[in-house]
Amino acid sequence: MLTSIKNKNKELKYPASLSRYLPQSLSDEIDELYDGIGRIEEIRLRSDSPVMLTVDNRNIMLKTELSSGEIGMILSKMCNYSLYAYKDTIANGYITLSGGIRVGICGRAGVENGRVFGVYDISSLNIRIPRGYLSFGEPICDLLRRRGDGRGVLIYAPPGVGKTTLLRSVIFRMSTGREPLRITVIDSRGELSTEDIRTRCGADFLVGYPKAKGIEIAARTMNSQLIVCDEIGDTEEARAVISVQNCGVPLLASAHGESVDSIMRRDGIRELHLAGVFGAYVGIKRRGVGIDYIYDISRAEEVE
Repeated sequence: MLTSIKNKNKELKYPASLSRYLPQSLSDEIDELYDGIGRIEEIRLRSDSPVMLTVDNRNIMLKTELSSGEIGMILSKMCNYSLYAYKDTIANGYITLSGGIRVGICGRAGVENGRVFGVYDISSLNIRIPRGYLSFGEPICDLLRRRGDGRGVLIYAPPGVGKTTLLRSVIFRMSTGREPLRITVIDSRGELSTEDIRTRCGADFLVGYPKAKGIEIAARTMNSQLIVCDEIGDTEEARAVISVQNCGVPLLASAHGESVDSIMRRDGIRELHLAGVFGAYVGIKRRGVGIDYIYDISRAEEVE
């Protein structure tokens, strides 16, 4: 009986797939602490320093410390013992595991002509665990349903607030129910197409595609009624998006930012705004654990 309770809790605190990567000593300590601490959002591993959990936006230091060799082995396991196969995303500071789990990577960069071509002497890993809620985002859905001009919605917030979680929920809500839409998701980093989303909604997923190419495919070959992508804003990317955004299909996307003014200072977002890609900008803040967000909605016409 005790074993079944422990296994049930283990499923709740973090995805079972992570167990094969983490040292037994760390798993055991998390097991001992789990009851009552809340939902684990991040597991941060630092070389020769205590492991840190982020739980419902609080940081908890553990007793377990990992060596640089142990951290390197964990990363190697996550890459199926082929770091070379993941070299491009590692150079961009992350890898993505199954289930939409993103692992941030810190270490010593190899740089050539201003471009990072590799990361060595890995010093820390930050395992970000996606939230499983699919009931958020009705105000976003309402905005998208009521818009008839082909313009989309841009969600903005600082890192860690839950933009990707919100996008997953909107994808689920808009692609199911009585009047589902034909939705194509451009999942460049493999974080939106988690198993619960893929198996429960009616969206089509272009995984690993560059955003501009994915949007072109979604608009021209998938007959999409809504296109979704995460973290947009690069200038070159924005110009490519604008070039294929004359199809009249709204784009739902996200961007890092504290306010409308701050995201408008980014050249890529500014170009998308001037081109009329988005009809509304929505800032989000956390309301509480497992509760929908606080939404700050700005119409495009109100933004200078």
